[in-house]
Amino acid sequence: MSSRLARGRRLLVGSGTLGFGFGALLDVVVFHLILQWHHLLSDRISTHSLHGLQANIYWDGVFALTMTGVMLVGAGLLWQSVNRSSEPRSGIRVVGGILVGVGLFNLFDGIVDHYLLGMHDVVHGTQAFNPHWVGASLLVLGLGILVLKR
Repeated sequence: MSSRLARGRRLLVGSGTLGFGFGALLDVVVFHLILQWHHLLSDRISTHSLHGLQANIYWDGVFALTMTGVMLVGAGLLWQSVNRSSEPRSGIRVVGGILVGVGLFNLFDGIVDHYLLGMHDVVHGTQAFNPHWVGASLLVLGLGILVLKR
């Protein structure tokens, strides 16, 4: 594999990893903390008691901290890719990679967390919005792929 191809792949892996972590962190902040539509384990641990709500917020925090670590790994890979290359860089490819990462996280969340593991739903207490979440995730993923193909 040529070094140019390896650098391009490293750029995509770094930006995709950064996007994956960013998508997760955005999910925690917006849906878990601000809107409080659900928590990481709200279908497993009831939020209707103070103890249950505290446990859910604790695991939301652990998840947010873990995803911050994922973002840092992605940022490090991206930094290495950008700074080890003397070739012109494309911010469009970075944006595309981040969008792909965000879409992949949301798709993983929608399929694995909502359907396979039953950890939580988009809106606690109803599965009505889960298909929409998967659809929106596919749109973000597709947009990222379109940006990368540009």
